[in-house]
Amino acid sequence: MRKARTLLALCVALPALGLSAPQAVAAPAQGPAQQQAGAPADCPETMIFEVGGHLDGDATVYDASNATLPAGVAFTKIHYSASIAPYPGDTKTLDDSVAEGIAKLDAAVKEFHGTCADSHLTIAGYSQGAIVAGDELAALSESDAVPHDRINGVLYGDPRRPGADGGPGGIETNLPTILPGMTMKGPRGFGDLTVKEICNTNDGICYSENVIKNPACFANGVAGYFTGDHGYDINPYAVSGGGDQLNRQAPKVPLCGAGQPVRGPAEVSDAPSSDAPSKGEATSASQRAAGYRALIAPLLPAPVRGQLAHFPWLP
Repeated sequence: MRKARTLLALCVALPALGLSAPQAVAAPAQGPAQQQAGAPADCPETMIFEVGGHLDGDATVYDASNATLPAGVAFTKIHYSASIAPYPGDTKTLDDSVAEGIAKLDAAVKEFHGTCADSHLTIAGYSQGAIVAGDELAALSESDAVPHDRINGVLYGDPRRPGADGGPGGIETNLPTILPGMTMKGPRGFGDLTVKEICNTNDGICYSENVIKNPACFANGVAGYFTGDHGYDINPYAVSGGGDQLNRQAPKVPLCGAGQPVRGPAEVSDAPSSDAPSKGEATSASQRAAGYRALIAPLLPAPVRGQLAHFPWLP
């Protein structure tokens, strides 16, 4: 999600995180500090696989750091639709776009490792791309396709980031599934792989309070999303180690604190669900999303309030 207009299926599943049409699996990019992986003699010491966020199917968010990579380090961009329909202009649902990205990333990783078995692999993802990269890392942690000591991951603004030390996790860990095609899958782990999760506390994509139990702090994450806190200094090669890196920030919604539970007539669930609503539930799902938006809109700073309809996670 390139600092894109994206926040998750909350307020009526805000316009989704994706865009761009599907593209072919990316080949390793070449530049002054990059070499193409071909014969073993040409294999880089490290290959960085890069997945962009919503509306950034070409992973341009990595361009600045790619220009500074040292000799022996190459990168491969994973081109995919980066779409979150029903976000305006998007053609694929979040679920389909993520599945497309995972398939392309998995193919690129395994093809490269088959040619360059001694090279190290770094898998990086931002926003929607962090779902793709994180899900691939989780799958690799449960297989022997690539030796685990030759893989690491770096995830920025991950919607599936697990909460740490009792704090909130990503937006997919607390929102229920509202719309078909935008499944809130909850958190996932990475086994013995070294994976760094990087998140700002005002970024409602990776640090999302419960919208029912704490609407003010959920609204704070939406405000942060629209005012730059979903943006990161993207440079996966410069990141070392694993674990949770939480960048603490002063809240943008002064009332951010424990909220009063608010229940609608249908007793809205405040837990994530992996079951998408059936066709017959579409109307009630839309009404529920609208209810969420109505709940948090008055809590948002005035300049942000009008942008709520462009929050991809509450279409």
